[in-house]
Amino acid sequence: MSCNAVSNFGFEAGLAPWTVAPGSVANVLTDPIAYSGVSLLDITTTVSNPTGTVSQPLTGLDTSKPYNLLLWMRLRDRISSVNSCTVSAHLGDDAEAGAIASDFIWDAAGWMLLNGTITPTVADTTLNLVGLCSFSGEVTEAHVLWDEVTFSDC
Repeated sequence: MSCNAVSNFGFEAGLAPWTVAPGSVANVLTDPIAYSGVSLLDITTTVSNPTGTVSQPLTGLDTSKPYNLLLWMRLRDRISSVNSCTVSAHLGDDAEAGAIASDFIWDAAGWMLLNGTITPTVADTTLNLVGLCSFSGEVTEAHVLWDEVTFSDC
């Protein structure tokens, strides 16, 4: 078995098996700014819909071992310092209990690493990636980009 529990971790095969939460907007794009390969995930947030979530089911996790999450994220375009986006990853339905990692971003200068560690409490769960952006002034949309998602126990 591969160390990475995530399938299609670089989004090179499209969106599946990732699913987009109801009300969220997310697309896989072929883009030269991809961290690795040619594809990336774009979660679009707006004033009227500031949160976007994608998830992937994970099965057969070892509940006795810690797993390390590593993923690369950035914004497509810089947003003013008054605005920011929180990017986070969690396991399961409870974002607080399953929290793995979170960070703030507002700059589009380059890719940033988001990483964290968690020991799963159940063998079968979902990995959720969330972009939540705040807006004021003329900015009405943000594109949170994701690439190379690994969730590994080795």
